[in-house]
Amino acid sequence: MTDDEMLDKKARAFVAYARLFDLDDTIAQRTIEIRRTFKTKTPDAVIAATALEHNMALVTNNASDFEIPGLEVIGLKVSL
Repeated sequence: MTDDEMLDKKARAFVAYARLFDLDDTIAQRTIEIRRTFKTKTPDAVIAATALEHNMALVTNNASDFEIPGLEVIGLKVSL
């Protein structure tokens, strides 16, 4: 198996466990508040707002991008 095939296999296995959330008005408003307050990039603000609104921890490889009060961040180092 090539490296690309192995990476594809790992990515598909990870995504199989993913749960999708709608970007509703509450999350959109929370995203705007996070952007204004913490100058967070829009994609990161959407991720953070979603985690906060659903009372979930956020697992990430770049925890420093999510220094937001009330947000539980779990730093994870991933090597592919």
